[in-house]
Amino acid sequence: PGLPQLTVVGGGLAGSDAALAAARLGVRVALFEMRPHRATPAHRSGDFAELVCSNSFGGEARSNAKGLLQAEMLAAGALVMRSAHASRVPAGGALAVDRDAFARRVRAGLEGHPNITVHREEVLELPPGTVVL
Repeated sequence: PGLPQLTVVGGGLAGSDAALAAARLGVRVALFEMRPHRATPAHRSGDFAELVCSNSFGGEARSNAKGLLQAEMLAAGALVMRSAHASRVPAGGALAVDRDAFARRVRAGLEGHPNITVHREEVLELPPGTVVL
């Protein structure tokens, strides 16, 4: 009660980090993810931030855009990057992850935060208030 409210629709990479960042700032977050109740052809689980194509976030060298973004997100405490580093697998100069371990870590970070309420349902209309898609 009294905390600002934010609705996040979609528990992908960006939605997961947006939800946790707001929650850390004291915002109550309603996080909606339609899976596993409504599946997609690409996804296998109901985990947040499930990687469906590649298990790689790309090269880590700060001399390229992907590597610089990864470094900035890690410095900012991003759940996605912390989870990626904790579940990494060998991939030369790239940051690649064990997909299942990565998704489990993201899910645990979201479901374990007291300011985040997870709703496993599809959003068919935008709710009132501030919404992140």
